[in-house]
Amino acid sequence: MTQPTVSDAEQFKVALGTQLRSYLSTYRFWAMLGLVLAVGGGITIFLAIHGPAYVQHRFATSTDYIGAILGFVAFLTIIVGAFFGGDAISTDFGTKTGYYVLAQPVKRSIILSGRYAAALLVSAGIITVFYVITLIGGIGFFSFGAVPWEALALSYLLAILLVAGVLSFAFCLSSISRSPAIGLVITIVVLLIALDIVDGIVGTFVGTADLWFSILYAADTISTMVTLGISAAVPAVWESAAICAVYAVGFSIGAYYLYQREET
Repeated sequence: MTQPTVSDAEQFKVALGTQLRSYLSTYRFWAMLGLVLAVGGGITIFLAIHGPAYVQHRFATSTDYIGAILGFVAFLTIIVGAFFGGDAISTDFGTKTGYYVLAQPVKRSIILSGRYAAALLVSAGIITVFYVITLIGGIGFFSFGAVPWEALALSYLLAILLVAGVLSFAFCLSSISRSPAIGLVITIVVLLIALDIVDGIVGTFVGTADLWFSILYAADTISTMVTLGISAAVPAVWESAAICAVYAVGFSIGAYYLYQREET
C-alpha cells in the first residue's frame, strides 16, 4: 500500500517546530533573554527607583529617553543574529547531526527555511521584549501621549528587518566552517569587529555616505529616527531598510546555494 506523500508545507512546519523547540531549550535563548531583561529591565528599575523627576531632569522628552535606550538595539540584533545563525549550517557538517538530518527524505531547502524561520521568530521575540520594556519606561516616566508612536513603530519594524539581514549573513558565514563553535566565533568577529573596522576606515577616508554596503551603518537609524525624527534620521530610513533587505535576501540565497552543494 502506497504511503501518502507529506507535502512541503507540512515538512516545513515540522522543521520549524523542531528547530523552535531546540532554540527555546538552549542556553543561548535564555542568555539573550537574560541580557535583555538585565539591560532594559535594570535601567528601567534604576530610573524608577529615582523617580520620574530624576528621569525628566536627564531626558527632556520621552523621545530623548526612548531614543537613548534604543541605542542598545543595534548591538542586541547583531549578538542575537550571531547566536542563532552562526552555526545554523556548520552544525550539519561538523557534528553527527548531519548524518541524521540530511539522511531524512526532506529537501535541504525546507530544512534551511525552517531553521531560518525559527531563528527569526526567536530573535524577533527577544527584540520585542526589549521594545516593550522601553515603551513601558516611556509611558511610565512621561505619558502615553508623549510617546513618539509612529517613529517607535517604524523603528521596531526596521529592527526586525535588521535582524533578518543579520541572520541571513550569519547563515551564510556558517557555511564556511565545519565547526559550529568556530562558525559562531567567526560570525561575531566579522560583525562586531571586522565590519566595524572597515566602516571606520571608509568613513574616515571616504565619508559615511559611502557606507551603503554595511549593515552596521543601517543599524544606526533604529535610534536616530526616534531621536531626530523619521525625516531627519541618519542614515535615511529608506536607505537602511534597503540595506537590510539586500542582506536578508542576498545572503539567504548564498546560504541556500552553499548548503545545497555542501557534502556531508
